[in-house]
Parts: sequence; structure tokens; C-alpha cells
Amino acid sequence: MKPNLHASNDSDGALNVLITGAAGGMCRGINKRLAVAGHTLLCVDLDLERCQEAVDELRSEGFAAHAFAADVTQQDDVDRLRNDVKETVGEIHALVNAAGILDRKMLLDHDVKSFSKAIDINLVGPFALIRAFAGDFLTANWGRIINVSSIAGTTGYPYPSYAASKAGLSNLTRSLLMDFWGTGITVNSVCPGVVDTPMVIQEVRDQVPTKVPTGRIVDPDEIGALIAFLLTEDARSINGADLVIDGGATQVFRLFDPAKS
Repeated sequence: MKPNLHASNDSDGALNVLITGAAGGMCRGINKRLAVAGHTLLCVDLDLERCQEAVDELRSEGFAAHAFAADVTQQDDVDRLRNDVKETVGEIHALVNAAGILDRKMLLDHDVKSFSKAIDINLVGPFALIRAFAGDFLTANWGRIINVSSIAGTTGYPYPSYAASKAGLSNLTRSLLMDFWGTGITVNSVCPGVVDTPMVIQEVRDQVPTKVPTGRIVDPDEIGALIAFLLTEDARSINGADLVIDGGATQVFRLFDPAKS
């Protein structure tokens, strides 16, 4: 059953939530939404300075947050992170795998090393974090695992390392249902379309008004709102899902025309 946690300003109680890639543009929206919901945030990023800036911003508004540096592709770093988190807050109750990179290389621009780097960060990293903290969730018989994937994992993308890694991440989400069968642990993917972050180049932004049915780019706060909902008991039957948040984009268009790229 769900842990008996300290009081929160939401009805489900506060959770200790670990977020990777927490210094990134999308995560600023995720961080704020989860903090407003009363959760304690364990913010993880390779860049400790930027991660601390994000945490300081949250703390200045009275929210509970802690900064950690880790390379999620390195087992030693993941093990150290788990120990540091346990010393800071004890067990975690939810994991948001949001660390990721977009390498703008098409097939002939890639080599094995660059392709593998994207797979390591976008797919192997989430696997390592889930494996490291699974015992906490299983002991509590409750937990939330949320992988930030992408519509590129379903539609394909001109940049194959990104598309392949996100397809793998969504499939990892579905595959882990077997490991958590019969528990209070859910595993889901959130699949954004074009989100208002520095990662999105102007060419894509220019296409949004005419090619996304809502006519607008997705705000990071909207991603945060969806994740905040998935942490609640109201979402307890949402499990193994790829939850698309793209303004209808996957139904009607591809982000790039390869002939023009």
C-alpha cells in the first residue's frame, strides 16, 4: 500500500520524487508543477551548477528540493546517487526519467560512438535508475515510474539515434509491467511533441502554427501537469501507457520534410 507520508497541499500526500535531467528546459516546468503539488524533489543532472540553480530557484519560493550530480550512464555514479539520496531523504517514492539528448545527425553523419551515446543517455540511463531504485518501490509495494519519451519513438525521425532510443524507452516502459505485476507500482511514458525548450530549433517552431492542430507549441508546464497527475492515486490504473501530449501532431504531420532538411 502507499506509504504514509507527511502532509501535503494535495490530497494524495507528498512524495520524494527523483527527477533526472532536472536542469533542462522541460524539467523547469516539471519541477515547478511537482513542487507546487507538495512533493520533495531530488533533482539530478550531469551539470551540478545548473542543477543547483534550478534547486535554488525552487527553494526561493519555499519548495523542498535537493541537487545531485550524476552521470546516469555510469553504474558507479548511479550507485553513489542512490546512497546520497538515501542519506538525504531516505526512500524515494517516484522516479521521473527526463534526462536526454537530441543529436541532430542523420544516418551518414553518425558513427557507432555518437549513436551509442544517445542510446546510453536516453535509454540505458533510465534502465539503470529504475533498476537501482526498484527495490525501494517493491519494499513499499507502491511507486510511480515515469519515463519521458517522445512521439519520435512512434513516428520515426530523421535523427535515428533519438528516434531509436525513444522507441526503446517506450518499449522498456511496457516491458517492465511484468516485473511489477500485482504491486502498487505503475510504469508509464510521457511522449511530448514539440515542447518550448532551447532544444527545439527555429525550423520546427516555424512549422507549428500550420502543422499542429492546436496551432501552438507545448509548454513545459503542461508536461509537468501530466506527470503530477500520474503521481496521484487517481492515476493508479494508468499503467504501461504511452501518454502523448503533442497537440495532435502525430495524427497529421511529420516534424521535418527530409527533402528540405
